[in-house]
Amino acid sequence: MGMDRYVADPYWGGYIIWYFYLGGIAAGAYAMAALASLFGDESDRRATRAAHYLAFPLVGLCGVLLIVDLGRPERFWHMLIQSETYRPMFKWWSPMSAGSWGLSVFGAFSAVSFLGVLVDDGWIRLGDAGIARMVAPRRGWPGKAFALGGAASAFFLGAYTGVLLAATNQPIWADTTWLAPLFLASAASTGLAAMILLIRWRLDDVTTPALERLEWADRWAMALEAAMLIVFALSLGRYAGPTLTRWPGVLIPAFVVPVGLVLPWIVQRTWGLRGAGASALLVLLGGFALRAAVIWIPPPWLLTPH
Repeated sequence: MGMDRYVADPYWGGYIIWYFYLGGIAAGAYAMAALASLFGDESDRRATRAAHYLAFPLVGLCGVLLIVDLGRPERFWHMLIQSETYRPMFKWWSPMSAGSWGLSVFGAFSAVSFLGVLVDDGWIRLGDAGIARMVAPRRGWPGKAFALGGAASAFFLGAYTGVLLAATNQPIWADTTWLAPLFLASAASTGLAAMILLIRWRLDDVTTPALERLEWADRWAMALEAAMLIVFALSLGRYAGPTLTRWPGVLIPAFVVPVGLVLPWIVQRTWGLRGAGASALLVLLGGFALRAAVIWIPPPWLLTPH
């Protein structure tokens, strides 16, 4: 049964939920790292290199998930390249075309940063020191330009999935303009949480003050996400109550808010860095539940004739 009797059901399921979720983590983490490169000190840059370990593998996995969901791999290729002329193809009016290029551009920035952090941490050794310094430039105008470009691509990817949902004309998705800001705020909170988990697990050289600043930034991101959830609910008007009190929308007030936003904030404020791992894990669980709830909306009750 389709979700709406006037528009086609997009048939989005598990692959797309994971694509939206992992893409948000990658975008949010990379954006925070780019901002640290522009405005932070050396300890912040050392801490946020966790984002460079995360972003490229996650966005690569997103590409695989998207291709698998399409069913035919050449469909993704045809969003970028004309099948007959093999020339680049960009349709600015098409969310799918813009998203494919956005994902590719972000993949290029994150790939260079991934290579750069592997060189910095000694996983890859380049014999020529000059070549090593050219990988993911960090200082001077080249470094700032690279960080700005990477941040722009990350912000685009973080918000894009919400824009894509609104462009489908499905009920609920098309009845609000706040999905993109909501997903962008969630990308920031989940990206920071993933960075904190990786730092606690593997990056022992990150200083305590730098990790505390990441937790501080994550609290602000959670607060922004909570504000966007309120605005999102208000924007639904008369559909807010039925949507958020029935499955799957009920996941948002019943799980996303208490488990993914309130409880992590309490853990951080109560236990500090001792609870950093637990708090980050809760944020990540809430971020997944948010995307699952939104993607499973519009709910079946909208099919009922009025």
